[in-house]
Amino acid sequence: MNMPTVYQIHKLKLYILIAAASLVFILVSGNIYTYVFTKTISVNKEDYILKNGYPVFTSENAYMQFVRNYPYETGATLTVHDVMPNETIWTIKKRFGITVQTLISANPHLKNLDIRTIKQLVIPSSNGSIIFFDSFSDLKKIIKKNESKVSNDILSVYRSGIFRLFSPHDVRMVFISDIKPVVVNDDISKLYSYMNYFSNPLENGYYTSMFGERVNPFLEGMEFHNGLDIAAPMRTEIRAAKEGMVFFTGWKGGFGNTVIIQHADGYTSLYGHCSKILVDTGEWIKKDQPVALVGSTGRSTGPHLHYTIFRHGKAINPIDFVW
Repeated sequence: MNMPTVYQIHKLKLYILIAAASLVFILVSGNIYTYVFTKTISVNKEDYILKNGYPVFTSENAYMQFVRNYPYETGATLTVHDVMPNETIWTIKKRFGITVQTLISANPHLKNLDIRTIKQLVIPSSNGSIIFFDSFSDLKKIIKKNESKVSNDILSVYRSGIFRLFSPHDVRMVFISDIKPVVVNDDISKLYSYMNYFSNPLENGYYTSMFGERVNPFLEGMEFHNGLDIAAPMRTEIRAAKEGMVFFTGWKGGFGNTVIIQHADGYTSLYGHCSKILVDTGEWIKKDQPVALVGSTGRSTGPHLHYTIFRHGKAINPIDFVW
């Protein structure tokens, strides 16, 4: 067998070099073409922050514009809903059949669950979480954990290819069914800690009056409402939001038949307008233990629970604790 000559070796090296250079040229040219001619999704840097590497929108207007103009499939139908007067996060939850956590993931600009100052909300067509990302590497981490929940059609849009190594977009998003929010802002993170601390005393009630200023239901003018009114059928069980000692049972002015429970860390919960009290003062009760039945005693317009949470004697908004 004849050994290749020096000339042949040099020629082979030249062919290999030309082939490699051609591949690099095609790869670079393809990525440049894709980058330049792809419709760019641009978001003002002032309208979002990065948390753990993931974008979190802070501007309601910028986010709604982003959702309306988003050119790709996400995995769910996203509807921009105009919030009506007297709507709450719970009436919207019931109307559209989705969870509060889904609403939180779909509305990263929310600071709390009081939507009276919010003009619009994004409503996904099913329960799950929207993942916002600015690089394919961040998305891959999420998809790796939830690949079975993402359709192949959606994956084909978001997976990077040899001509899509770089993204021209500021922010992208994908919806993954039946998972909790991956990243939330610091304010919502605090609410998660509250949620783990207290449970809902009346799970299937209807929220009729919120914490804060409201129209006085008995007299003309406005009044400060220091709790949350939850309407429910007469004699529905009211459960303790957290374990603690029963501090007070009996009649308490406009609250009628009332139970007050002292909890740890300076928290106190009050349950008013009860038709019947099921516990005694001084009794230690467990979380979710029935403590009273819904009624309409005291200053009341119908059967409901008046629920107030105090921290070191100061009333705080129960809405942050009952989702």
